[in-house]
Amino acid sequence: MNPSESDIHDFDASRLINKLYCFLGPSNVDKALKRHKRSLDISGFIVRECTLKRKHPWWTAFISFFELKNRAKSIKRNFTPEIRMLAADAKMVITLQKFMPVSVQNKYKRDLVDPDRAFDYLFEIRIAWHFYSRGNELKWYEDDGKKHPEFLVKTPKFNFNVECKRISDDISRQIKDDDFNLLIDKLLPEIGKKGYGGNVDIVINGRLEGSQIHTLVSEIMQLIISKNIRGVFTISLGQVSLNLNERSGKIVNAIENLHTKYAIGVRAVVCSSQMNGDNYVDPIEFSIKSKNPDEVLDGIYDKVYEAAKNQLDKSMPGIIVCFLEGVYDLRELSSNSGLQLMTCKLLNKDELSHIARIEYCSEKHIHRLSNNAESYDNQKLFFKNQKCKFEEVKTYEF
Repeated sequence: MNPSESDIHDFDASRLINKLYCFLGPSNVDKALKRHKRSLDISGFIVRECTLKRKHPWWTAFISFFELKNRAKSIKRNFTPEIRMLAADAKMVITLQKFMPVSVQNKYKRDLVDPDRAFDYLFEIRIAWHFYSRGNELKWYEDDGKKHPEFLVKTPKFNFNVECKRISDDISRQIKDDDFNLLIDKLLPEIGKKGYGGNVDIVINGRLEGSQIHTLVSEIMQLIISKNIRGVFTISLGQVSLNLNERSGKIVNAIENLHTKYAIGVRAVVCSSQMNGDNYVDPIEFSIKSKNPDEVLDGIYDKVYEAAKNQLDKSMPGIIVCFLEGVYDLRELSSNSGLQLMTCKLLNKDELSHIARIEYCSEKHIHRLSNNAESYDNQKLFFKNQKCKFEEVKTYEF
């Protein structure tokens, strides 16, 4: 649980959220919320649930908060996890901005409402809060267009720089989440119109590009229209395996099956064009993979190496903290993994002897407690640099 989340109460929420609203600029937030609502209204189910609602860390909670206020509803009785986390983030932003130069404040005001960058900059805030809550002094570097870390941490014994990197699980992937979600939103209603449920498994020859989605949908639907609903078929981008059946009224839970975890490199989802309450009726299970392997570790390596070499001053210790988007469990990556080998390769470089450690953070876990309360935490994995030239960092608890 973030330190700010552990002491957020329902009676604090309105004040904190309103302060964040004012810091970001009411007109900026209002415009962003209107664009977000409009996108939700015109999008398909999968894009809406899997892409747009997760596109920004705060918009869903802001919408709920303002709806409660407009209807004169009690925050205390409707203190949802989303509103609680929004209030916690608000506490961090409005506290830390007091120590920022004006140029950095303006950067956060701009980028925290940007749907493509908000998560990146909120990650910086959360990492800064970690060090601030331990009693350290923070010094942000001016937003002057030059390459440098996010901020400096001053401890009683020494100072060190911190560089934050939020690394999308889409980096260097053959099939990106947004393209996959768009593909399913196109295919799902068309197959639903034909009255089928079952499985659609696609293997493409290379990378899936957004411009190829229309062709892919057209070729698969041509097979289905021609009653080729079982078997493996060649298409221009690769092949598709179909195992479809006429609807029989089969029901599965929608929430539990919205995302299905497959092997690395495979995008998959269970969904339906017909709902029964919170359940899918005659669901379709879609999966897609590429014959070419993903190069995720290469992408992480390049981002971390560039940051270590060009953004962290070699005259003092530096740490790099990476958030791995889409990764929920780091336990299998702690030893004998590609991530460990890649990180050790970086830390073995003599030119990176100023780096004290590299840390990785997972997505947030929500733990349901027996008293209906919740706690939140992120798994963390760190690698110390045994070759770091600064002796004082080797026993320091970051």
